[in-house]
Amino acid sequence: MQKISRKFILLFVLPAFILYTTFVIYPFIYSFILSFYQWPGVGKKIFVGLKNFRDILVGPFAEEFRNAFVHNIYFFALTAIFELGLGFIIAVLFVTTIKGKRIFQTLVYLPNVISMILVGFIWNMMLNPQWGLVNKFLKTIGLGFLAKPWLGDPNLALNTIIAVNVWRHLGFYVLVFYAAIISIHPDLINAAYIDGANNFQIIRYIIFPMVVPTLQTLLILLFIWSFNVFDIVYALEGVQAGPFRSTDVLGTLFYRTAFGGLGSSRMDFGLGAAIAVIMFVIVVPLSMFYAYMAEKRRRS
Repeated sequence: MQKISRKFILLFVLPAFILYTTFVIYPFIYSFILSFYQWPGVGKKIFVGLKNFRDILVGPFAEEFRNAFVHNIYFFALTAIFELGLGFIIAVLFVTTIKGKRIFQTLVYLPNVISMILVGFIWNMMLNPQWGLVNKFLKTIGLGFLAKPWLGDPNLALNTIIAVNVWRHLGFYVLVFYAAIISIHPDLINAAYIDGANNFQIIRYIIFPMVVPTLQTLLILLFIWSFNVFDIVYALEGVQAGPFRSTDVLGTLFYRTAFGGLGSSRMDFGLGAAIAVIMFVIVVPLSMFYAYMAEKRRRS
């Protein structure tokens, strides 16, 4: 009977194992091996050893790599401040009995169900410097001096993309924080009110400490997602991550290097694979730490 149970378990696990091996393990192993070769996609692969990594870290592609890497760090820092900070504040407001709360909850979460390509298309039109809704609105209310070429100014483009990204993902963080807050036992809050605590003190000394584990988990996940960001930059600025690479991130650098593109100086799957391996080295240790902390929290 026990042997039959094990066979059934293996039978159910097998499809997932095959899919995971085919689409995750094998591509990673192949990419790791390919990172030691020079290969434009056709013809014979040329073994170059660590040359691809040297070119990226200290060679001719080092400046582009550093530029993209810094943008990823900057992207993570700002999205963490706004998505997690605003997410927590809005979730606290939703716990209260404000009028029309359900409507606001729907409006906040609605962008999260829109595909990223559609988000890019919508905001490309809204941010158009000539006839976009954003500049039109600013001029209508007498703030025309604030109208800018939001995606065409190197000093504004990355911040604009981050703002669109916050608009797109904020609802998810609000939902997670809201679930964490309503899971706090009401007796703790009622006892604090009885002891004379005001709303700010309850938020500071009860609600916030209780949601810190959720905040830590979201922070780690956000770091991982920030280093895998590609779609929002591609949707708004294209593979060249303009203007003048001011919105370039590791995802667009990888795509442009591996698959080429308008203005690409080199198309090399091996070089692109090396960038992917470096991204893996950056992200995976933190992912493992997150898995360890999650398991530790589950056991405790």
